[in-house]
Amino acid sequence: MAKTKDKPDRDAGKKIPTSTIERAGRLLGAGLSIVSKELAVRAADAVTKLTDDERLKRRLSQATTLVDALSRMKGAAMKTGQLLSLEFSDLLPPEVTAVLRQLHDDAVTMGFDDIKAVIRKELGPERFMRLESLSKEPISAASIGQVHTAVVDGKKVAVKVQFPGVDKTIAADLALTRKAVESALWITNRDIPLDGFFEECERVLRQEVDYRKEALFLARYRELMGSDSEFDIPEVYDELSTKRVLVLSFMEGERLKDWLRTPLDPAARERFAELVLKLLFKEFFEWGLVQTDPNYGNFLFRPEAFQLVLLDFGATNTYTKKTRRQIRELQRATMDKDYGRLIDLATGTGILDARESDEVKQDFIEMMELIVGVFRPEAQPFCFADSDYLARVRRVTLTFAGKVRFTSPAKDLIFLNRKLGGMFHLLKDIGATCDLSKFWQMIDRADI
Repeated sequence: MAKTKDKPDRDAGKKIPTSTIERAGRLLGAGLSIVSKELAVRAADAVTKLTDDERLKRRLSQATTLVDALSRMKGAAMKTGQLLSLEFSDLLPPEVTAVLRQLHDDAVTMGFDDIKAVIRKELGPERFMRLESLSKEPISAASIGQVHTAVVDGKKVAVKVQFPGVDKTIAADLALTRKAVESALWITNRDIPLDGFFEECERVLRQEVDYRKEALFLARYRELMGSDSEFDIPEVYDELSTKRVLVLSFMEGERLKDWLRTPLDPAARERFAELVLKLLFKEFFEWGLVQTDPNYGNFLFRPEAFQLVLLDFGATNTYTKKTRRQIRELQRATMDKDYGRLIDLATGTGILDARESDEVKQDFIEMMELIVGVFRPEAQPFCFADSDYLARVRRVTLTFAGKVRFTSPAKDLIFLNRKLGGMFHLLKDIGATCDLSKFWQMIDRADI
């Protein structure tokens, strides 16, 4: 739905496997390849003591095998791979997560004839004819579908089309991806529960493949946003939308990655940071309704109006008042330096497994101090691009992940963490500096 689009992918039009058997073959093959290559690495290491460079090259080969399989399958397999690169970044071998991060949404697209067939089948001949000047090339592509432009009643629209078979292969894709992940975790001898992560992935993915639900989220967002002129959201053409086709008003604006290349003065950086932080506060603490996909492609920016355009609400999550209160209480305990209460809250809500050692719990406290400490008065103004801060977060996170034995990413927070991490990196990329103490006051006083 962006005003401009990336250059056509060289893989455009290649066949995306849709049958369970074909997809299973690719993923099982990837998993077996990882295991066999790891056994070869260990055998070679035992005999000749591989150098660090040799060991790294072989591990990169393992990761590349998995990423190649995921990127060409699209659907749940690719989406889960993207999440793994974020949520398990400190639990999987670093060379595996480094390659997993290369899973970009525009890896493979469907050919125009296949796209037209999907739309015609969904809408029927009469409604299909209302879509004039349907673009042959997609303006964007993701793991679940791709977006084309068209004209309806003289107005430009965005037509989001789901890849065939995606909704039918979710369970099989997740089961097979899990086997590949277990192979990778086996490398590090971790006993990390995966049930919660994959259950939450399946829940959100089943939601994402029903565009009727996305249309409802869009309508709800527009209602909650009201007359706030700092944000804009597309309108849904309900009469032309189905479970697998979603027609929206076309939104003009600059892609974030293009706007980020332009020279920005400190005032613009601070104002943009406050815009992003305001959105995060409204979504979680006021509404309990969060668009959890931080992909830059899901946003446009209008510099003249200083307006953020929100796109793609498939991965929208709702959070109960109970969950939001629990998160705020964890933050309050950290701000108050009441660490005994912090650990009780963390274990009581399942964010930290009570069986973890005292050393792990102390690392958790240090990690929370770094995360919540950005709101303290003495940390203001906070610079998101502070390399020292990021280095400390990385060090503490790695230390925690290296010792943890029972705690997996909190099921209810997996997609929220994805959004928060993505927005932090966005503000880091623009070099934003701003006073965060006022946002803590907003959180502390939120009516939840």
